[in-house]
Amino acid sequence: MSSRRAMPAARAGRHSASAAPHAPSASLAASGPALRPLALALHLALAGSLATAAGWPAEAGAQQPAARTVVPAKAYDIPAGPLAGALNRFAEESGVLLTAQGTATQGKRSPGLKGSYTVQGGFAALLAGSGLQAFRQDDGSYGLRPVPVDKRGETTLAPVTVTDRAGLGSLTEGTGAYTTGSTSAATGMNLKLRETPQSVSVITRQRIEDQNLASMDDIMQQTVGVSTVQTGMANGTYIRGYQVSNFQVDGVSTTFQSFGTQSNMGFGSMDSAVYDSVAVVRGAAGLLTGAGDPSGSVSLIRKRPTRAFQASVEGSAGRWDQYRAVGDVGGSLNAAGTLRGRFVGAYSEGKSWIDNYRGDKNVAYGIFEADLGGRTLLSLTLERVQESTKGASGNYGNALPVVYSDGSLTLFDRHSNKLPAWASWDSERNTVALSLEHAFNDDWRVQLNYRHDDIDDWHKTLEAYGSFNQSNIFPAPDGWINYFGYEGKTESFSATLNGRYDLFGRQHELVAGFNGSSSEHQTKQKQVAESPWVFAGLPIIDGVAVYPEPDWHDTPTTRRKPSETKQSGFYLATRFHATERLSAIIGGRWSDWDYEDKNRDEHRKFSGVFVPYAGVIYDLSDRISAYASYTEIFQPQSARDVKGSLLDPEEGKNREIGLKGEWFGGRLNASIAAFETRKDNLAVYDWGTTNPVTGDVVARAEDGTKGRGWELEVSGEPAPGWQLQGGYTRFVLRDGKDQRMNTDTLPEHLFKLFTAYTPQNLPRLTLGGGINWQSKVYRSTAQGRLRDIYTQESYAVANLMASYRFDDRLSLNVNLNNVFDKEYRTRVHLHMYGPERNLSASLKYQF
Repeated sequence: MSSRRAMPAARAGRHSASAAPHAPSASLAASGPALRPLALALHLALAGSLATAAGWPAEAGAQQPAARTVVPAKAYDIPAGPLAGALNRFAEESGVLLTAQGTATQGKRSPGLKGSYTVQGGFAALLAGSGLQAFRQDDGSYGLRPVPVDKRGETTLAPVTVTDRAGLGSLTEGTGAYTTGSTSAATGMNLKLRETPQSVSVITRQRIEDQNLASMDDIMQQTVGVSTVQTGMANGTYIRGYQVSNFQVDGVSTTFQSFGTQSNMGFGSMDSAVYDSVAVVRGAAGLLTGAGDPSGSVSLIRKRPTRAFQASVEGSAGRWDQYRAVGDVGGSLNAAGTLRGRFVGAYSEGKSWIDNYRGDKNVAYGIFEADLGGRTLLSLTLERVQESTKGASGNYGNALPVVYSDGSLTLFDRHSNKLPAWASWDSERNTVALSLEHAFNDDWRVQLNYRHDDIDDWHKTLEAYGSFNQSNIFPAPDGWINYFGYEGKTESFSATLNGRYDLFGRQHELVAGFNGSSSEHQTKQKQVAESPWVFAGLPIIDGVAVYPEPDWHDTPTTRRKPSETKQSGFYLATRFHATERLSAIIGGRWSDWDYEDKNRDEHRKFSGVFVPYAGVIYDLSDRISAYASYTEIFQPQSARDVKGSLLDPEEGKNREIGLKGEWFGGRLNASIAAFETRKDNLAVYDWGTTNPVTGDVVARAEDGTKGRGWELEVSGEPAPGWQLQGGYTRFVLRDGKDQRMNTDTLPEHLFKLFTAYTPQNLPRLTLGGGINWQSKVYRSTAQGRLRDIYTQESYAVANLMASYRFDDRLSLNVNLNNVFDKEYRTRVHLHMYGPERNLSASLKYQF
């Protein structure tokens, strides 16, 4: 938990006390009759009533240049400490607006301010030794920029910083905000949320720390518009009806196919201690990622080194003997600050609300950056993750069915776990990444990236299939005992060019790039000789399958031949400004995809697949934009028809229209969108029919599946000291016959909200809370009384948090999750539940 409410320069400025009351601008009043009511409602609801009631000064409707008045000296008493906090306090007390990149102040400290100063003199004193200077802008506000250095009569480029690495967008660490200034997750161009023609949610570093979100599963469960389905050690992540399979790390498309769907050491197990923020794009994202589902993409931004020394240690403890420790240290490695490093280490261990389960995880992350002159940045990243569990394997808890073989209800509960204590899962992932960024000038830059992942995991498990009878005995089910695992490696690479160009008297943006990946994995196992087992009369005592662990030492390891997936593509997109208010993003991607399964001696390849991207943004006013977008994606699949032939790739499309708004210099963002997602060639399985030669379940391709819905999201700071993020999503997925699909995993309604407030008269204390609510899910194919049994009614989970800063270095954070101890199943047909009420506390010290 950071020194929390000391806002950096980007968030520091409060609107001037002399700002005029807000009125809708002429451009809004003149907008089309179809959009005017929605735009006016969005604008007034957020900028007017919300802000005024909560304490923000009203905004000026038109941004006219402020008169350059002389501000007299004023007395200040601001103690030494983090530069961000000092600037924040000075901006408030002096009554000026300060806008800058949030990470410009990251890791820097200020000597403080005591005495009488003018605005210019105060800035100069606070920024002494920081390498930054304040400058007055045409509208009367102030910004920050690096102090220029003259060499031979020339002014050098600004030093390379972590604020804009190849258009990744502003980092959120240290901002204290629940929103961000910009992101490149959707288009590859660094755009404000209001300028991006797709729905985007960003979970910032502050939000992660406030809720103690330790894993990516935790983060996804709190993200607007995202459904999580418990399928194993890592939950399945669903957006707009389909599972997410597209991921980016620091702008590099990364596949988890080798160690995500095939094993459990994938996205869900990634530790949040390493990451600055997570951006989730909803809708097809084929422009940057190539193959995938029309659901969306997840973009992770890792923590960056700081020029000034910074370090912190954090320890936490919670229910079920859960303990966690995180250390974070970074800064310059030489006097000039041209070589920087950062190391993050995390260790966690604990039990669970599920019987017999225990797990631990070790994370080590290191990054080194070097300025090769004033225009080139080289970075090296290393990461190692080790994870181990006992009493669980790939299927987390291997949950028990909710009915006996005669159809009556079983007596198990949310603690039950049928896996024996010897069942386990052990995994290790090692990652190395290189990045080289070069700025040709202030407008154009290029970035080259390479990433390599190695994965190795093992599972010991007992799998038994069939229903229990009233005596908790498997009558004669089939199953096996396995000691199996996966070995895999993935290589990803990319080259990206970002820039601005002039045409027809206006400036436009362009991004061009080439990226690709190669993933290879193979299975391995030690299967006992008698397997597959027939567990006739296998007893279940207290929910646990009673069977001793075999002796694996003398069992040989067998390996299947590896399979390999390669994909690559070239993409090009431009943001063209037709007028002052109208812009369009037009682009596309040409992709190649290649798959080889050496076990089947099978090879499949697609070349030159074109995926278009189009978006239009119109500024209805200085605060609100209307947009429309059309995106596509394709996904090769492994499903086979009755003849044993692979089905054609799935094809996905996403259409979306909406309104977006930003207020208070970008501190508050909001959006409302309506969308339609379509998918053709969707594999529909006939689970009762298998191919007699290959043994594959027979599938058929179905066209015309579609999902429709709308959503609303708000994120940021609607009033001083008040952060919030939340939204509502309504979505229904239907097949080609207009019947609802996946009703057992996809709720029709989702609502998520979390908020935190720091009272102005108690700046060290922050109180927060939130709620996640979803409508019922049910198995649509169940008949009679089973329909009621295989139904999880709508439910809400409430969470609370409180944090207190004892001083600028020491802080305490307390989280109470599932406040009302709501019991709910995460799979309708199994005894698989969400966590019980639990309390955790963390103490953090910053050096």
